[in-house]
Amino acid sequence: MTSVRDCIIEALVTALSDVFKLSNENVRELFNSGKLKLASTPDPSLGDYGVALHILLKEYDKNLWSEIGLKLCSKVMETAREKCNVEKANFVNGYLNLTISHDHILRDLIERVLRGEFLKELSAVGGGRRVLVEHTSANPVHPLHIGSGRNSVLGDTFARLLRKLGFSVETRFYVNDLGKQVATLIYGIKIAESSGIKKPDHIKPDHWYGVIYALTNVLVELDRLRAVLRQQAEHIFKLLEELENALTVKSNKVENFIEVLVLVREALKKAKFVHDQVALLKKLYTTCRVHIERLRDYPDLRLLLQSLVGALNEYRKIWSEYRKFLVAERKLSTTYPELYSALKTAIKNYLEAESAIRDLMEKAESDDPEVLATIRRVTQSVLEGFKETLSKLDITFNGFDFESSKEILSLTRTVVSDIVKTKYGRLLKNGAIEVDLNSAASDYDYVRELFYPDQAGRFIIQRSDGTTLYVTRDIAYALYKFKILGASEVYNVIAVEQAREQKQVKAALYILGFRDEARGLHHFAYEMVQLKGMKMSGRRGVYYTLDELVIDMENCILRKLVKERGVVSLNPEVITKLAVANARALLLTVEPGKVLSLDPSRICEYEYGTIVEYAYVRAQGILRNALNIEPLEEPYKLEFKIEELLKNLIGDGEKHIFSPEEKLLIELLTDFNTILLESYRELKPNKILEYAVKLALQFNKFYEKYPVIGEKNKVVRAWRIIVVYLTYRFLTELLDILGIPKPRRI
Repeated sequence: MTSVRDCIIEALVTALSDVFKLSNENVRELFNSGKLKLASTPDPSLGDYGVALHILLKEYDKNLWSEIGLKLCSKVMETAREKCNVEKANFVNGYLNLTISHDHILRDLIERVLRGEFLKELSAVGGGRRVLVEHTSANPVHPLHIGSGRNSVLGDTFARLLRKLGFSVETRFYVNDLGKQVATLIYGIKIAESSGIKKPDHIKPDHWYGVIYALTNVLVELDRLRAVLRQQAEHIFKLLEELENALTVKSNKVENFIEVLVLVREALKKAKFVHDQVALLKKLYTTCRVHIERLRDYPDLRLLLQSLVGALNEYRKIWSEYRKFLVAERKLSTTYPELYSALKTAIKNYLEAESAIRDLMEKAESDDPEVLATIRRVTQSVLEGFKETLSKLDITFNGFDFESSKEILSLTRTVVSDIVKTKYGRLLKNGAIEVDLNSAASDYDYVRELFYPDQAGRFIIQRSDGTTLYVTRDIAYALYKFKILGASEVYNVIAVEQAREQKQVKAALYILGFRDEARGLHHFAYEMVQLKGMKMSGRRGVYYTLDELVIDMENCILRKLVKERGVVSLNPEVITKLAVANARALLLTVEPGKVLSLDPSRICEYEYGTIVEYAYVRAQGILRNALNIEPLEEPYKLEFKIEELLKNLIGDGEKHIFSPEEKLLIELLTDFNTILLESYRELKPNKILEYAVKLALQFNKFYEKYPVIGEKNKVVRAWRIIVVYLTYRFLTELLDILGIPKPRRI
């Protein structure tokens, strides 16, 4: 099912190429660049579409235009009469105008829908091939935030689309339970549990563990940053002493040096007794920056001052980071005083804490049963919280794969062993193992083109202590997906910031001899979510969770319905369905490769989901009243009644003159297959939402302007019921793909 516009443009490319003796590629480029543009005519009496041909006709004598126009009209009708349902073509003053037979389009569309052909065309794309979609895969250390939620909705929507296209789809969640983040959480949990601290009954497990993870990180990081600040301050004061000595020699000769010398001496003396060292160094930084240019004729002094300014600037950056953790400490310690006290008492030194965390990582990767049992207990608890959150959005998985599983750990060791056997694996002096992709890029065009225009580079797959890295285990997991789970293609829904790592996985598969697997591994990249007034950080416990988003959306719906209807006894199930629709739609509003910027205080303004749901409910209402049937409960009976309507229309033979709103709605309906295929090929599920919203809005315009049930002309009424039915059917399919609930009434 090709869209009307696309069909006409292809017909025009063929006709214009033939008449003007141009290549199809040249004419198509004129359309792509906008130099030729198919547009709606300003006056329906001229036709439905028109295209200005002056850019081509300017090369010809104006006396020949009519002759060229006649040839062009003949050629267009020859090409597009049946294929595109073009009823008439006429040429006027350099414009080619086309009249479309919308009744033929609509009749063809409804017949193909009733025969099930449009879904068969779509399902033929996948042909039953086994595809695996890995998505969400958030580290099990804190609740899912809105950034993770974007991943979840993108991945789930894409998986639903693939199923609609006939693929056999399996969705997987990769549980990263071997890295530093989980080890940090386990370290904090051990302290909390040994101190008798238990999870409050009212808190979800993933949220509770997120607090332990954040507080543990905060306390360790604060101690580390304090040490870094002390070291940086010592470095600054050494530079000040050097500068003081140098300025003392020069100050008698140049008057400008006196001011700098006084400032440096002030800083050195006050540092011995002034407690607000930060304010002192801030003042020093501001003044020194001004004096750098004044010393341009004295390169030795200027270089010293530049070094000082650089060191002061680095101190400012460290202090800024330190302050963020101080704010987090204050907030978390106030809310969870007992947990804070236990962790604060136990975490005395960041070096000891980091050593204990590394020890947990090593034990986990070495199959230590006690450590692995603790990790599995905690991650399972967090995952239960994840499942509860995602179930609200109707997101589920076919399976959860654990990084710590024996299968993946075994594959990881095999990957390291096999890479060492290739010419690209190198043992470094410190005992670490490196993969030289620069060398591989010289040997294989695939690897070189994968990273072009960048260098392929090198990366570590095993540390000197024998532990592996995230990318190593990702290579193993990729093999697991293909070899154990039997996927022919794999889509990894992973943030765009990991693009290089995903290329390294593909390159590693290729040099290991898994060529088809490398080509069948696709990185579905997406950008982050930016929140106004909040920079999310799991390490500081600062995030806007997916749970909060759903609750906020429910409150938005409740306020709106109360305001519109003046009642509070509303069906909670309906409110939830509307909230889920808006929450999922919100996370699809921007194409994956672009940053999604949100203002949580204006969350109620995002209503794309309910726009589609309201149109869907309206279409059901019309069909319910017109045909005395419940569409969602009696689909086969509904289809039978539409078939009867169509038979009667064909028998009557009376032609219906469609309004502009009806024409546009019919043409939008023909775009259905095209939009789905574009969304699949371009990895842009947002296009499905955009199309659904556009279809819903156009349907509303049609309904508000033209009666359906109240239409007295039986032929017009029948055609309009068919248009409503098609809208309902296509919205049903779109809502399935978008994962948006299908309410019967609102």
